[in-house]
Amino acid sequence: MTAQAEGLAPVRDYVNLRLGASSGSKRLEMCLELSPLEALSVEACGTGSEILHHENSPELAHFRAKYTLTQWKTEVGWLQPRLGLGFTELQVGADDAGFKFFGVGPRGVETAGPEASLGIRGLYPLGSYFDLVGELSFSMAWLKYAPQLVTPQSQLQPAVSFTLGGGF
Repeated sequence: MTAQAEGLAPVRDYVNLRLGASSGSKRLEMCLELSPLEALSVEACGTGSEILHHENSPELAHFRAKYTLTQWKTEVGWLQPRLGLGFTELQVGADDAGFKFFGVGPRGVETAGPEASLGIRGLYPLGSYFDLVGELSFSMAWLKYAPQLVTPQSQLQPAVSFTLGGGF
C-alpha cells in the first residue's frame, strides 16, 4: 500500500467528477474538475440541460478557476479550503451558442457575468491513486443583464452547492 493510500501523504487529485445539488438549479448538478497544478484547478458545473434532459428550467452554470489555500489531514481524509474566480451563465430557456456577457441574447433567455466562490473540499484516499471527493461551496455571481431576461432575475445570483464523486 502506498503512503498516499495509507493517508500519510497529501492527496494529489488530477481529475474528478462530482454529482450533487445546488440552490442555483432545480436538477442534479454535475461538476468536472481538472487540476494541471497541485493548488490550481479549472472546473465546470451545470445540469447538462442541453445534453441530458432538454428541460428549459432556470439554470446556473459555473466556469471557474480554483485555488487551494492549504490542506489539513483529518481522521477521514484531507480538508482543503478553496477560493474560485470565473463566470456564471444563467439561462431561463433553451440555451443558445456562446456566452452573453453584454446582454441577454436575441431571445432574451441567457446572460453571463463574473463569479467568486469559497468552498471546502474533502478528499478521502481509496488507494491506487483514486479518491472520493466531496465539496461544499458558496458562490456569488453578478449578472448585470439578468433583470432584462424574458423571466426577469436578480442581478446578484448566490448559490450553495454540495457535490460528491470520485477522482484520481
